[in-house]
Amino acid sequence: MTIEFKPMSEEKFSQYSDRMAVDYAGEHVKAGNWSEHEAVDKAKKQLEQTLPDGLETKGHFLFSVCNDDEPIGVLWLNVRPTLHGNDAFIYDIRLDDNQQGKGLGKAAMQELDRYAEQHGIQKIALHVFAHNDRAFELYKKMGYEMTNIQMAKVFPIYAQQRRVGTVTNSNKREVEGVERYEDK
Repeated sequence: MTIEFKPMSEEKFSQYSDRMAVDYAGEHVKAGNWSEHEAVDKAKKQLEQTLPDGLETKGHFLFSVCNDDEPIGVLWLNVRPTLHGNDAFIYDIRLDDNQQGKGLGKAAMQELDRYAEQHGIQKIALHVFAHNDRAFELYKKMGYEMTNIQMAKVFPIYAQQRRVGTVTNSNKREVEGVERYEDK
C-alpha cells in the first residue's frame, strides 16, 4: 500500500464539486442545521464562496488520494500563514465507499502528516459532524483533539420546525443529543 496525494484534475474537480455539494448538504440536514429544501443551494453557495477560482483558489489544495496510483478518494486542504508559521484546515477528506474499512483512512492521515512536515505546516485543524463517529474516532486515534464544541438550543416558541427524531450515524446507531428537524 502506497498512499499519495496527486493534484486534482479539472474533470475530477467538476465531478467532486457536484458530489461534495450534495454530500455536504446532507450532513447539514442530518445535523439539523438546514432543511432539505434549502440544503443543496446553501452548500453550492458556500462552495462557490470558498473556492471562487476553483482549483486555482489561493491557499486551497485539492488532491486525489491515490493508493498504488489508483484514485481512492479526495483531500481538500487550505493552507494559510499565521504568526507562528503555516496552519492548515481540512475542508474535506474522504475515501470512496468501497475503500473504507481497509485501513486506508489511517494511511491517508499518516500521509497528510508527512505532507505537513514537508510543507512547514505546524498545525492541522478540521471539522467533523457530531453524527460521524467513525471519522471522529479516526481523528482521535491520529492525535487530533477537540478545541471547541458548538451546541445549540431551539426554543419551541420560535421554531418553525418540529423534531422528527434522533440522527443515526453511518453505523446505524443513534447519536445522543443530536436532533434532526424538518419544516412543518
